[in-house]
Amino acid sequence: MGCSSSCDGTAPAAKVETSLFATKKPHFLTDEIFRKYDKNDNGELEIKELAALMSDAFPGENFSESDLKAICNNFDLDQNGSIGTNELRAFLRHYDPASQLIKTKTALIIIDVQNDFITGSLANPYNAEEIVPIINDIRDKFDMVVISYDWHPHEHCSFSESISAGNHPIVEEVKQFENFSPVTLKGDSDRPEHTQVLYPRHAVEDTEGAKCHKDLVLKPTDKSIYKGTKPNIDSYSAFFDNIKANDTGLTAMLEQEGITDVYCCGLVTDICVKSTALHAAEGGFKVFVIEDASKPLSQDNVEPTKQVLQEAGVRVLNASEAVAEATSKKDVTIKEFGNQIKKSKSAKSIHVQMEPTLSSHFRAAGKAAAFAATLSKTD
Repeated sequence: MGCSSSCDGTAPAAKVETSLFATKKPHFLTDEIFRKYDKNDNGELEIKELAALMSDAFPGENFSESDLKAICNNFDLDQNGSIGTNELRAFLRHYDPASQLIKTKTALIIIDVQNDFITGSLANPYNAEEIVPIINDIRDKFDMVVISYDWHPHEHCSFSESISAGNHPIVEEVKQFENFSPVTLKGDSDRPEHTQVLYPRHAVEDTEGAKCHKDLVLKPTDKSIYKGTKPNIDSYSAFFDNIKANDTGLTAMLEQEGITDVYCCGLVTDICVKSTALHAAEGGFKVFVIEDASKPLSQDNVEPTKQVLQEAGVRVLNASEAVAEATSKKDVTIKEFGNQIKKSKSAKSIHVQMEPTLSSHFRAAGKAAAFAATLSKTD
């Protein structure tokens, strides 16, 4: 009684199609999903195509046309009206086929807590070593810890010594350049011409200055990211170099572990931490910056920086709040998740506008304040 096929086993069982999501981790399915749902083969999922995907991914949900438009709008980070490859990956890394919920998994990214930025050639003016015990106290509350290192060759293009010696082609006449002056690096086969601010030699690979502070807790389970490793381009963000010519591998590392929520801390709040947070938001992660586990380069830039981050959907909180948020994580429905990340869709445009003012440890105060003022005028 109630059997869908003959109870004595003589009739063939009904054929059940295996779900695409049962074959491998969802974020590795991007190509397969486009092959199945991208009916016009244009590399984008429009509303109708997205509707088919959502129906299969969340069979218990009923999506109205307005629901689908809202979902598309929330995940459409470049706002072109459809879902592209990177946007689909941002969604898939959160999706759990078994529960049909959006899963939460956290990562703490500790950025550039290195000797040269604390007591060395680019020593922070605000007692940066004060953040070390705070980071140590909270680090084990997260599912994953990533240590980001500035890691430069000896003749890096960001060093005033290297540029003054003529070791990198520049538009300007070669001379003795002062620290923190801008120059224009000529384009090469790896990246286009762009502006570079010069600093004293710092964080040279395998030197004492590039090591983390002696009291910072490091564990064998920590992951490591090295940025600024190429001699011809600098990198403020732990995700990409300054003009996105090269990827550090951090996105793939986080995806491999199923990370959904990224918490950023370290040095410095108004430059490298901010740039990392904006790239994380641009990539579809839910992002937080831990204010008291970071130090700025310019105190004048702290409030404007927080406004820029807020505009990009990044939440700024203290260490206690971060721990409470990370440890109270819960799985959410697709609609709840869409509401959580909808502000991050502006992260890319904000970051593009901010990049001309960025320097990995630039001491010119007021740049972020000027940009934050323009944001206020457009609200």
